[in-house]
Amino acid sequence: MKRNRSAREDVGTPARRLARALLAAVVGGTLAVSLAACSGGGASESGDSDGGGDAARSEGFAEGDVAADAAGAVGLAESPEEAVDRELITTGNATLAVDDPFDAAEQIADLVEQAGGRVEARDERAATADEPGSASMTLRIPADRVSATLDALDKLGEVRDRHVETIDVTGTAQDLDARIAALRTSTDRLRELMADADRTSDLIEIEAELSTRQAELDSRVSERNRLSDEVAMSTLHVEIVAESSPATQARPGGFLGGLSAGWSALVSTFNVVVLVLGAIIPWLALAGVVLLVVVAVRKQVAKNRPVGPTLLDTATPAPAPTD
Repeated sequence: MKRNRSAREDVGTPARRLARALLAAVVGGTLAVSLAACSGGGASESGDSDGGGDAARSEGFAEGDVAADAAGAVGLAESPEEAVDRELITTGNATLAVDDPFDAAEQIADLVEQAGGRVEARDERAATADEPGSASMTLRIPADRVSATLDALDKLGEVRDRHVETIDVTGTAQDLDARIAALRTSTDRLRELMADADRTSDLIEIEAELSTRQAELDSRVSERNRLSDEVAMSTLHVEIVAESSPATQARPGGFLGGLSAGWSALVSTFNVVVLVLGAIIPWLALAGVVLLVVVAVRKQVAKNRPVGPTLLDTATPAPAPTD
């Protein structure tokens, strides 16, 4: 019995070991597959999270760049150092009514000189019987003193109308500056080529081109200086007129008005007649002198002419009749 039990135990022991080995292998494989799946899922989740993080970081960077650009743009617009200096030409005109136009013109000239400007043109007209006295002035005033000058005119008389116009010439000025810079660079280069020229033909050609470029450069510089002067010194035209005129005063009506008008017409006619006589009398005197000379010459010629026999003296006497 013992032998049979031991034999069965010996036969069953390897089988148990094999079954245990198979079971261990199956369990180990299952665990390995599970661990691989878990690690794969973890890696995928980690990758997703990293991807999401990168996307979030990229989006954050993009938003940061946009915000930085916007801030830079705002800073550029608000920065006074980087703002473009506008170049403006200001012109204006005004009409000033005063008691004495000549005195007002003197005061305006003093006012302009005190403001650092100058009187570019001045025209004064004295009063006549038909028109009152007046004056006109063209003033050049510093651009920042135009408003103050116009306000000062109110203290001299009645400003009946005024007009001020401003023109932006920044683009024109920038274009001229760019052209001047390019022409200066070109002329400098041509001078260098002329200094290195070996042949006479090349020298003549370069010199001709240099003369053309230099003339254009001088023209552009002159135009730029004129533009700068118009920007720095504004132009103001002022017309000065009298507030009242004798020619425009009210005249009496009725008989007195007609008498006054008739007397004025008589005086005007007399003045015209006197003017015409004054113009004719010298010619009449000259004509009289010429006439006297002609008459005197004719008399002298007639006196010096010899007197010959007449026709009656030289005629043959008729024969006497015969019986």
